[in-house]
Amino acid sequence: MPKWEYLFVRFDYFAGDLCVHSANGQELRNEQKKQPLYDYSNQMGEQGWEMLNFNFTPAYGYGFLTFKRLKLDQEE
Repeated sequence: MPKWEYLFVRFDYFAGDLCVHSANGQELRNEQKKQPLYDYSNQMGEQGWEMLNFNFTPAYGYGFLTFKRLKLDQEE
């Protein structure tokens, strides 16, 4: 049976663009933190993550992305 791992990313509206803020509740380093959303999403795609969901509420100025990828067991 396949196992999945998930990545929840918060992003903020900053200086006219949507930029990543944190991943799985941990704040990202400065060089990643203000990265445009499309760059970050493409990097995650290169690492095998598939975006499942995009949720943005302009009134709050932030939103969330949900990614998943196949979890590799250590025993395999």
